[in-house]
Amino acid sequence: MIRTVRGYIDPSKLGVTMCHEHLSVDLGRIRNDPDSTFGYSPLIIDEINFAKECGVQAFVEMSTNDMGRNVNDLLKLSNACDVHIIAPTGFYLEQYHPQYIHEMSEDDIAEIFIKDLTVGIDDTNIRAGVIGEVATSKVMTEDEKKVLAAAAIAGKKVGCCVSTHCQMGTLGHQQLDIFTEKAMPLNKVILGHIDLSNDIAYMKSLMDRGANIGFDTIGKTSYLKDESRADNLAQLIKEGYVNNIILSADISRKSYMKTFGEYNGYTAVLDKFIPLLKERGICQDDIDHLLIKNPSRIFDIQ
Repeated sequence: MIRTVRGYIDPSKLGVTMCHEHLSVDLGRIRNDPDSTFGYSPLIIDEINFAKECGVQAFVEMSTNDMGRNVNDLLKLSNACDVHIIAPTGFYLEQYHPQYIHEMSEDDIAEIFIKDLTVGIDDTNIRAGVIGEVATSKVMTEDEKKVLAAAAIAGKKVGCCVSTHCQMGTLGHQQLDIFTEKAMPLNKVILGHIDLSNDIAYMKSLMDRGANIGFDTIGKTSYLKDESRADNLAQLIKEGYVNNIILSADISRKSYMKTFGEYNGYTAVLDKFIPLLKERGICQDDIDHLLIKNPSRIFDIQ
């Protein structure tokens, strides 16, 4: 079953899914930028509804315990917009970590994740359905390594997906080495932001180990043109890798919202990117794998 903020659903009911998003987040305390703080509000309700009109049925929230995660916001958004939302547990880049992470063992941190996944988050009975986005900087710190190891321990025990943040697409193999050491099934791992590497050989080498990769910064064209993302993804699909790729836009700033006109918010994948794939000869069945079939497999808690 897949665990959403409103309870369990059958994987077949998840539908078109944005696999790496932020609906309620507070990155502003570290970035010192109010653009990176938002949550339950008319703005976010409108933005989710824009995506819903395009065909989105589900969101996987990636705002970790130290990124302002608010499961009450997520439940209110799920009810207001009638979409599925999967809540996370996890810790992000080291500069976001609470002090106690430095002092805890990987097993202690894993117990935090397991409690969130099996009992409930904070003082609610809302359970997490994914571990993520656990993160590494361009140079992995010891605490980041410890958090990834904890995620692997908890993910293996609970049978859930671990979704990561690879800074600008880097350190994918180093992350997989940690998961392999802890016997975390790699078919339940999503390596995030691998599209930003712009390196097809690297992408294939990660998937050849059994992992899934995220083309999950779609619409962020200041990092990489979407046409380049589409070229790379179309080639990967034609070479047989369609079963190991998910899509999303990773909206982490209010200024990325469709409301303000410069970006496409949560609609970027369906409204702008899927047409680019179709122009490159990608068929509907392959698109359904990216949007529906792969998420329903990956987020199914075994």
